[in-house]
Amino acid sequence: MSLKPSPRAISLYYFGIFAVLGVYLPLFPSWLEGRGVRGLAMGAIAATLPAMGLVAPPVFGFIADSLGVRVWLIRAACAGALVAFALLALSSALGVSLGFGGLFVAALAFAFFRAPMFTMADVVAIETSLSSGIAYGRLRLWGSISFALMAIVSGALVDPARPAAFPVTIAAALLAAFAISWTLPARAEAPLRRLGHRAGAEGDAGAPRSPAAGGSVRERARALLQSRDFRLFLAASFLAQSANSSYDLCYTLHLRDVGFPESLVGVAWAVGVAGEIALMAFSGPLLKRFAPPAVLAFAFAGASLRWALLSNVRWWPALLAIQPLHAVSFAMMWVASLAYTRDRAPPEILATAQGLFSASAGAGSVIGMLTWGELYKRGGGTLTFGIASITALVAFVLAVTFARSARRSLSGSSIFSVSSQGQE
Repeated sequence: MSLKPSPRAISLYYFGIFAVLGVYLPLFPSWLEGRGVRGLAMGAIAATLPAMGLVAPPVFGFIADSLGVRVWLIRAACAGALVAFALLALSSALGVSLGFGGLFVAALAFAFFRAPMFTMADVVAIETSLSSGIAYGRLRLWGSISFALMAIVSGALVDPARPAAFPVTIAAALLAAFAISWTLPARAEAPLRRLGHRAGAEGDAGAPRSPAAGGSVRERARALLQSRDFRLFLAASFLAQSANSSYDLCYTLHLRDVGFPESLVGVAWAVGVAGEIALMAFSGPLLKRFAPPAVLAFAFAGASLRWALLSNVRWWPALLAIQPLHAVSFAMMWVASLAYTRDRAPPEILATAQGLFSASAGAGSVIGMLTWGELYKRGGGTLTFGIASITALVAFVLAVTFARSARRSLSGSSIFSVSSQGQE
């Protein structure tokens, strides 16, 4: 019997997997420092997360399309990530020093399985949004809420100086996510194929998409890449995400070094996520009123301001007050980028266009992770976030340029707003 995942099930799964990141992102750099990993070595380990974001989704996507499965791959990814951190937790509890090589392999394995845990969830969530009428963003919000809660709790209760505390907490969160994944029913038919049938059957979705119509997928993708505005968009995405990765890697270290109360580090992360939640909830009206390129330009300008302030501010209440800018530098950038990609690309190559955007942003994260750790080692947060601010400013200039070069007026995608036919 074919079962559809309920909105509650996918929201619960988002809650589970983002709980993992709520512990991982704020505490991982400090935990690595406690193991003697600093500078370029820390950057190399941290870069495994965005690097596998380039590799793992295509691999799992090919398997998913070949076998016609999604949920089983979600479960397999959760299990693989759990095994990786369970082994790391066991070695830490036993006092076995893994060194750089062992830590790099463990982080690489986790990053490989972590990527499809999230990308496959988005596929299921979009399908659930179409069938239930509940906006994708409202399903995804529960992940942000979970991240904020876990950042607060783990910041107060998990001491990264204790070798086993961090990996044991991550392993427990992954075990919970794996258990929750079984609330998502596995179905025999490929979700993407069902979405294609829905698009062809529903009158408001237009005609069925055919790669052959108007040229092959390769020809359409080549034409898209030859357009000046899309190339500038990819370049701006690369630079902006590179600047954002300074936050993921160095923010906790910077707070510690400027005397920010250690017990409030998790709160600082949570305040940023609260802004993210608010913007995602109201991104639909924003993207209906303003074209995505204009929203992107504003987001990149806000990011440049945020990193400049982080580079210069030392008073901890002011640092906390800066955190709502996360809504602009991350959430606004994310929703506007996806809306621009969906609207700019021909329907027949939408997945290709989104893949190009993901690859560009992921490459920016990798380069950033390899750069910021060494810069922080040399000049602390002043140098690191100062250069990040300049990088985001260049992205803003590119965004203004491609906004003027856009060939047609763009509007936000329907997945970012509540369907007129759906009910809460």
